[in-house]
Amino acid sequence: MWCVFSERRRHVERLWRRRLLVTSDERRARRRFLRLMRGFDAEDVEVIRKAVESDGVDSKACAPGPPMDERVEEDPPDEDSGLIPQIDRPMSMPYLCCKLWRWKDLQVDAALHRLEALPWCRFGRVTINNATVSCCNPYHYALWIRPETNGGDDDGSEDKNSSVHQNNHRSSLIGNGHITYRHRDHTHDAEISKLPKILSGELPDRPPPSVPTATPPVPDDSPPCTSRSSQDPDDLIHYHHHESNRSWAKMTRYERKEQIGDTVWLHGAFAAVGVLSKSVHDAQLECSPWDLKNEVSFALIRQADPIGSTNPEDVWLYNSGTRPLFLSMTPNVSSTKDTLRRLSPGYCIRVHRGEVSASAPASERTKVRRPSKDPALAQQNLVISVGKGWGPNYSRLYLTDIPCRYEVSFA
Repeated sequence: MWCVFSERRRHVERLWRRRLLVTSDERRARRRFLRLMRGFDAEDVEVIRKAVESDGVDSKACAPGPPMDERVEEDPPDEDSGLIPQIDRPMSMPYLCCKLWRWKDLQVDAALHRLEALPWCRFGRVTINNATVSCCNPYHYALWIRPETNGGDDDGSEDKNSSVHQNNHRSSLIGNGHITYRHRDHTHDAEISKLPKILSGELPDRPPPSVPTATPPVPDDSPPCTSRSSQDPDDLIHYHHHESNRSWAKMTRYERKEQIGDTVWLHGAFAAVGVLSKSVHDAQLECSPWDLKNEVSFALIRQADPIGSTNPEDVWLYNSGTRPLFLSMTPNVSSTKDTLRRLSPGYCIRVHRGEVSASAPASERTKVRRPSKDPALAQQNLVISVGKGWGPNYSRLYLTDIPCRYEVSFA
């Protein structure tokens, strides 16, 4: 028993050292931190420690926290506790854990994004004896960019876009909002312009996860397309026909102009690509040595908005890596449409709108049809570049110059 408590104290101490929030009164902040951690079992403390120290790579397990209704002892309102003075229920514990170990600048009432659990979190939020208990693994949550801010769905978007073009600016969606950037001065071609950070404060600067040198074993539930070099051509034709009938998208890897491997058919609720495939449950796992070499980590998720509604399932892109993702629905860089977007780590953005099935009544199809003025969302193809942008504001002018990209075609 003593060994268990001793090990638990070591885990808590390591979590204290990994916190992102700092204060002028460390002693008072530490006391409140220890009171907070008393509500976690030793096993859950270890789960959180592994997730935090691995930057989300070892984050498959859930970590149920103390009931939401059990408030920790509050400090006097005029004293700086170093943690969060007032947090709303029912997201208090997950929000606090995410702010402690993942996003120190997280705002619970942010207008441009919401903090929600990812679909592979098995515990989620439950009610036990009239008390709400949620998973407190910070890497089981993402900042979901609100659809109303994803592009120009509002009535005034055309006026805004026209004024932007009159000023010779280009508008792009970055993380949780719009930014504006000017064309590069051609007298300074050696300079590489970069988009600003997503938040007012810097995100934690942590090294990328280590990349294994050996080829990882193919999971048992991997789709057959992971290895088809020895199959008969007739079998391949039959396989592709079968996969295309039950899939909602297909994904192809590219290194500059060269295709890497075979096209992958996506099916099910979500697909985890690269490093993330080692950290999730119940997903279509897509992990190749090329993915690991390029430190790729993202997921494509099918989910209705609002979550749990009967609306058609949209497709969302979640960046679980350590580098930004650049995405565009129109790979032609000569296009006048401004569709290049930058998605920072930890954020999730809608990349494809769901459609009502053709068999549904016409009245139902009309009711849920959501026309978009955003040209990116009207297309059927998605281009994802890992860590590298392209176009007149980047050193790589053409899409085919990108060393690591994925092209996704939606059904």
